[in-house]
Amino acid sequence: MNKKSLLFAFALFLFLTPLYSAFCSPGDTTWVTAYNQEYHYWADMHYKTVYFPDTSHHWSKIIMKYTIGCPSAGCDPWDRFGHLRVVIDSTTYYEIARVITPYNIVGGGYPGTCTYIYDLTDYMPLLHDSVKFANYIESWINTPRGWLATIKFALIEGEVQPKPFKVVNLWQNQYLVYGDTANPPMSHLPARNITIDPGVYSVKARDVTTGHGQGNTGNAAEFLQNRHGIVVGGDSLEYWLWRTDCSSNPCSPQGGTWHYPRAGWCPGASVIPWDTMITTYITPGQSKVFSYLLDPYVNYCRPTNPNCVSGITCADCNYNYNGHTEPFYRIETQLIYYKVNPNVGVIQLNSYVPNYYNLEQNFPNPFNPSTTIRFAVKEKSNVKINVFDATGKLVNTVFSRELTAGTYKVDFDGSKLSSGIYFYRLEAVDSKGVNTITKKMVLVK
Repeated sequence: MNKKSLLFAFALFLFLTPLYSAFCSPGDTTWVTAYNQEYHYWADMHYKTVYFPDTSHHWSKIIMKYTIGCPSAGCDPWDRFGHLRVVIDSTTYYEIARVITPYNIVGGGYPGTCTYIYDLTDYMPLLHDSVKFANYIESWINTPRGWLATIKFALIEGEVQPKPFKVVNLWQNQYLVYGDTANPPMSHLPARNITIDPGVYSVKARDVTTGHGQGNTGNAAEFLQNRHGIVVGGDSLEYWLWRTDCSSNPCSPQGGTWHYPRAGWCPGASVIPWDTMITTYITPGQSKVFSYLLDPYVNYCRPTNPNCVSGITCADCNYNYNGHTEPFYRIETQLIYYKVNPNVGVIQLNSYVPNYYNLEQNFPNPFNPSTTIRFAVKEKSNVKINVFDATGKLVNTVFSRELTAGTYKVDFDGSKLSSGIYFYRLEAVDSKGVNTITKKMVLVK
């Protein structure tokens, strides 16, 4: 089954799954409703505090279903920018989803409503306990037309490995003017010196950028294809900001020019983030300079260009908000930190009560890159297995959790380590104290 078929099947599953008011048992899905037919008719933030399960619950995936429909007077028939934020305080927020509304979807053959599915597992560290949301659709049409927004979260019980534990904002700019030499965009995207948390296992960079404005040089920025990305230290990671799949829009058919390619978005579609893993470019516990990467560009069809002559050098030198609008980008760039999930990978072999704690020799040994560690727990204990290098430095926590009496096994992945001698140590804290056993293993690559 291809990726689109899998996404459709999963979306259908979510759509058909009944909504539960109470939290579900492990392995089931808990639904949380954030907005229900919320009426948007002007460019206002719609704030709402929503209560999620606390951090004692564990999720393998968090999916959001975002549905827009029309009030009785009809929808706003234009493609409008929208986003959903988690608001921490008056100065701190995290954009977790972006959408562009469709053109007209009411009438014969039109869908009437549109539903978008987002995988928000990366935002797990933000979606627990009390969460303040701000939903926004930039509609200027005013009442009674507009949009009805329904936003629901499906929290699927289980574990994920590695587990996201922190989101870091790099750049947030909702109106980055592009092409004005007197207002260079890079002056609003300063380099950031970020100290990476010492406990990270991996790091992902995420850029959510959409281009807007037309009738300019190159028809920027809505219809201009160019490069974006980030520079990590001296390493440039780039991509082309361009969507070519608008004609296969999940919210179609529509009125208007919804099928044309655009700079990072399609009318009536969710905005797809550009994600890239940057683990090999960073060192946990050390700082790194991050810079935004953007192709240079000059808009010669602007009112501040003294050499622009309407009807001669450009069709129009003045922004008229009807076919010639100032080119700009909406930019949200984040780092997402992951750590080893200590609750994944431990398998209980049997539940008989052993006479003592035991740690067996790993197998295979030597190994590359993974090996299995078996151990026995005498009574209910807080158990962890740590891995140390030859100098005694902790390099990995294989797991850390409470276990009942029995024998267990756990797999250890050494793919991120260099060849050499390592020591793995069982530490079990029970009612009588601390029990430790250490053994040696060899990684050969």
